[in-house]
Amino acid sequence: MSRRETWLVVIDRFDPELSPRTPAWRAPRSRSPAATICEWLDIPRGIPRLLVTGTIGTGKTTELQRIAEERSGKEFVVFVDLERHCTDVVHDAQAIERVSPWEVCFLMGVALLRAAEERLAYHLPDEHRKDLEKRWAALASRTGQDTPPQIDIASLAKSMVVLASTAAAGAPAAVGAGLQVLKAGTEAVRWTAPFGKTQKALADQESDVQALLDCVNTLIGLVQQRGSRILFIIDGLDRIRDFNRAKALFIDSVLISQLACPLVICGPFALRHHPATAAIRGFHDVPSLVNEPVLRKDAPKELGPGVAFFRELFTRRVSDLPGGPDLFTAEQIDKLAYYSGGRAREFVKFVFRIAGLAYREDLAQVTDELMERVLEEARRQRETGLHKGHIQTLEEIARDPDHRLPEGHLAQELLSYGTLLPYPNDSEWYFPHPLLLRHMIKL
Repeated sequence: MSRRETWLVVIDRFDPELSPRTPAWRAPRSRSPAATICEWLDIPRGIPRLLVTGTIGTGKTTELQRIAEERSGKEFVVFVDLERHCTDVVHDAQAIERVSPWEVCFLMGVALLRAAEERLAYHLPDEHRKDLEKRWAALASRTGQDTPPQIDIASLAKSMVVLASTAAAGAPAAVGAGLQVLKAGTEAVRWTAPFGKTQKALADQESDVQALLDCVNTLIGLVQQRGSRILFIIDGLDRIRDFNRAKALFIDSVLISQLACPLVICGPFALRHHPATAAIRGFHDVPSLVNEPVLRKDAPKELGPGVAFFRELFTRRVSDLPGGPDLFTAEQIDKLAYYSGGRAREFVKFVFRIAGLAYREDLAQVTDELMERVLEEARRQRETGLHKGHIQTLEEIARDPDHRLPEGHLAQELLSYGTLLPYPNDSEWYFPHPLLLRHMIKL
């Protein structure tokens, strides 16, 4: 009996470019910062602003969506993925590496206009829309050279992809219920405002910068007057690898933290392992989301406790499929968990790739040969570009009983590209990606 239809469903559910559509498919994280973040948001005084950091691929987007769902009955949630905005709307994936603080504030103002209109049936006054256009034009003319003569805020808003909730309990009636993805409207024009193209940095105290911030905060105030406290959730800034850009956003500037509503922001990865992170102002500290410890610190070739998370993740996504739990053996799932390095996205990519090949061959169950083929593909890709200096640094860390992070730019470079991975303990420890132990790194 063919299992191709089952494999097609597995492919859909393990697409590494998509977050899980169904909350039941998400395995709980014992080290998730979500509970701490919600504790901060439950305090009715002050404006909590929370910066979430962690290595790329650990599942931060999934945790942010979990927070959005948890808060959707308590705040008016407006969730924007800046990486997706740059890739799918601006059509410039590298724009995320060049974005400035005032552009982030402007974008959240545009997203709020869209969310308020479609989820609260509230059309913000035209005078404030025009003011936002004016403030953008003033800053764009000072920082770029290819600025169009004018922009249409309504069209820009319609071109965005925003996840938004309804109003919180007690607020005026909203349209629909729960969280909803607001996709680009059919009548929307292409995003026309330059984004991530600023050629001159402006200080927070510049009058034009403060005028834009005041404009966005006025929009926030108008919406919140209707009874709903706003919660901005901003994803995607973890993709920034350049430390100087991360520094410009969160150390040299406090502009984003001056948005007048609660914020949960996925911070730049470049700050994740830099001492300057302690100098960030305006944000409360929350636990970082780290890789699951799929290997033991004292015996790195043996499975660690984090493997259990991946067993549950797989089970949750296939348990309702005919023969789903038997598509892989328990040992195969453990092996994929180990060689993922504890990175959720990497584990999902393994299953996605294997499912595609199993569909092609119409397998009843994954074979060990197919497993090895996919792991070897991943191993060769992981080794690409590593030179002698990289390998020596990785071997030094692997042989250190405490697995500490050494000095030098090579270690930071290896961290940035996921070749060196951090793991949780009383203090973090570090280890080469387990795929490198298959051939390149000798213990």
